[in-house]
Amino acid sequence: MIGRLDIDLLATLVAIAETGGFTRAAERLNRTQPAVSMQMRRLEERVGKPLFLRQSRSVQLTVEGEALLAYAKRIVELTEEARHHLSIPQLSGVARVGIPEWYATDHLQAMLCRFARAHPDVRLEVFVSASHELRDRLERNELDIALAICDFFENTPTTVWREPLYWVAADGHIDGDINPVPLALFHAPCPYRDTAMRVLTQIGRHWTETFTSTSVASVRAALLSGLGVSIFPAGAVKAGLRILSPENGFPELPPTRLSIYRARPQIPEAADYLAKYLTDYVSAALDRSNDRPLPLGALQVMLGDGGAPLNGHNGH
Repeated sequence: MIGRLDIDLLATLVAIAETGGFTRAAERLNRTQPAVSMQMRRLEERVGKPLFLRQSRSVQLTVEGEALLAYAKRIVELTEEARHHLSIPQLSGVARVGIPEWYATDHLQAMLCRFARAHPDVRLEVFVSASHELRDRLERNELDIALAICDFFENTPTTVWREPLYWVAADGHIDGDINPVPLALFHAPCPYRDTAMRVLTQIGRHWTETFTSTSVASVRAALLSGLGVSIFPAGAVKAGLRILSPENGFPELPPTRLSIYRARPQIPEAADYLAKYLTDYVSAALDRSNDRPLPLGALQVMLGDGGAPLNGHNGH
């Protein structure tokens, strides 16, 4: 009979699976990579079965590892929800929050739902829109807080997410030498739009705007149909899109950042605690959203995999 499972060990297993590596998990957990490796050895000793199949520089979850991961995710999520529920006062009223379309993901929505379940007397009003529109709503006092993409040269509140930006086009479309570069962009104001035009102009590449929309889904559809090139955050580069590199004639881009903005210094208590909750948990939620849709059996966990997952920014 297996003894009690340490929640801390389970949380580390989840972090490895969600970030895709021991190094990234260590950075998320604020630990060293050897400490994370030691925790996994302890967990394997506790369950009496190997959880990883080590093959050269990469490892795969075993069947037992896959099964334990499914339970560990549920246990860790319930633990986080319980800690949150018990650590803050009873809340009531309305909390109005805005999130950008890029990041209105299942995992982020699930995190907001956990907050709502923990505070049944709070009515949560969620608005999904472009980041500049969310900031306009804040100024008009139509929102209490907004999780919004920062403008590139803006002095922002604390960054809660950062991730790479990439030039993207459809698989099998758009040759790197194409001239002028056909751009599928978002309506102004949008920092991605400005960056695409500015960077291409700086390197002397001609460009033309072939498609413009206010919708992330619409621009993605335009790209998949071969209409042009755009700039997407890493987590939005899904099947059917390929990244264009400097070797293709497209320079590296600055990372995108996501911050929490407040309508004013003093906001309703429920919204204030929601802002703190988002600050604490949004990075983990978006890490999960950025997972590639691989079956658990094919989960690749890289040992010594390099830098931490960067955290997000954009105009939508």
